[in-house]
Amino acid sequence: MGAITSLHLALLDWGPMARLGELFLRRFCYTALLRDGLMRAALFEVDGRPAGFVAYTDHSIAFHRQAIRRHAAYVAWLVALSVLRDPRLVPRLLGAVRLMFARRAEGHLGQDPLGEVLAIGVLPEYRTPAFVHRTGLRIGEELIAHVVAYFRRVGVDRMRAVVDAPNKPALLFYHHLGGRFEPYERAGEPMIQVWFDLVGATAPEVGAGTSVSSRGGG
Repeated sequence: MGAITSLHLALLDWGPMARLGELFLRRFCYTALLRDGLMRAALFEVDGRPAGFVAYTDHSIAFHRQAIRRHAAYVAWLVALSVLRDPRLVPRLLGAVRLMFARRAEGHLGQDPLGEVLAIGVLPEYRTPAFVHRTGLRIGEELIAHVVAYFRRVGVDRMRAVVDAPNKPALLFYHHLGGRFEPYERAGEPMIQVWFDLVGATAPEVGAGTSVSSRGGG
């Protein structure tokens, strides 16, 4: 999963998962959690080169609690090792932990399965109008189509993405796909929940990408 880890760090290094550092992201998020089936990931390649990725789960409500409960000792070891390698990670680690524990208040959303797009990114050169015009590929939409197809296959009927309120490009992307926006706050940080009804009119209607390769349990 090195390619996905590299893309995640290059494109979303400010996000809650990447705040924990490269070691944690690679060995816990994109190894242990994929092996457990708590999280899945997909890579989009163009001419054999990584171009974009998505990470997602159908355990949205219990995802973080289950992950920490199953791997508490391993998480502690990875965090300690990451800090020893780079003490500058401490503020970022504290911020990530604060966001994770803030999710305890999400029980009002109901029960799993609830699908969530945890992270999605496409390299800038594959988002340009020139590339889209030349290839007809809208990689972000192809990745979302891949996620939606999986959720529908396993019986998930709701999907959300949680976006930082200032992240206008991501909000425009989800608006284009027909998402329903809802103001949201996590650990004091303003965010937007974007909702899709996967059995109704708000489900993204985009084509399935043939270059998407999925990783994870199930």
